[in-house]
Amino acid sequence: MDGTLLDSMWMWRTVLTKYLKQLNVANYEELNRATSAMYFSEATAYVAAHTDLGKTGEELHEALEAFIYHLYCTEITLKPYVGEYLAQLKADGVMMCVATLTERYMVEAVLKRLKIFDYFNFIATVAEVGASKAEPVIYEHCLKKMNVKKAETVVFEDAAYCLITAKKAGFTCYGIEDPWQDFPEGFAATYCDRFIKSYRELLKTT
Repeated sequence: MDGTLLDSMWMWRTVLTKYLKQLNVANYEELNRATSAMYFSEATAYVAAHTDLGKTGEELHEALEAFIYHLYCTEITLKPYVGEYLAQLKADGVMMCVATLTERYMVEAVLKRLKIFDYFNFIATVAEVGASKAEPVIYEHCLKKMNVKKAETVVFEDAAYCLITAKKAGFTCYGIEDPWQDFPEGFAATYCDRFIKSYRELLKTT
């Protein structure tokens, strides 16, 4: 979903900075650099230990989660031509689902606000299936739930490690360009059956 359907990776990459700046934390840029390679829970624990915000790592995590939810409900937008492309797929009877790291309540809120929720047959989250996208569990889960053949299924992803996982599991993979993601030279040719810069490339013309 993030970076694939939604223009939202900027939020995930800058949310800690935005939040700390909003709280007038003087060294927010330094803290952001120090936590850039950490998992979310590690980053909030680090910030809690290196600031006088008066919050534990868990409390800061909850506050940041609320801030992220607010951004999903107010600022996050669709990538260009996503709505048009989903409408075409739906009209053609194509089954669609969302497989995401994001928590379900956030997913439902943003997809409903952007009026694309009803295009999808269901939502699957990493938390619910119990495995990250470094493993093919969530993709296989979706395949089984839709009861379709793998050869008739396409995985859309913007992150390199997700495309590697899906491709190695035997899925057809479409890579989506996102300014917040980096792909090594030659990556698309190896792991993407198609790589697009915009969903406009996939729209049917009349």
